[in-house]
Amino acid sequence: MMEVEWKINGIFKANAQKVYEEIGDRKVTPEEVLEQARDDENSELHKCFEWDDSVAAEKYRLSQARQVIQFLVIKPEKKGEPQVRVFQITTETNNYQPTRLFIQQPDEYKALLQRAKNELSAIKSRYKTLSELEKVFEAIDEII
Repeated sequence: MMEVEWKINGIFKANAQKVYEEIGDRKVTPEEVLEQARDDENSELHKCFEWDDSVAAEKYRLSQARQVIQFLVIKPEKKGEPQVRVFQITTETNNYQPTRLFIQQPDEYKALLQRAKNELSAIKSRYKTLSELEKVFEAIDEII
């Protein structure tokens, strides 16, 4: 089996390699992974989940609240115009502010632009093996 690690350290209290070995090198669904974790309380995979229902429910509602904030968009005036988020995340952790105010604050705007460039770079890294996207990658390189 290949060697694996968590994309971001500290999110899960489990060893990434052991979790990968428990899941196996196969096609899976989130439902299957959850059921596997639920079935074996001693597994490494089990450590990846919050099993206290009241805590899990609160975390889920917070996730829904983030989606509410992130999925509100300004309705385009003309057909074909892009949608723009109503709120943008600020440099302060877990704070969102209206986009119309965001663009008036140079530091926040600069941070948003940098975040966008980082996301473009991540997309390029994720799909670098797809030669059909070479022109997209070239455009990304010009921007970042």
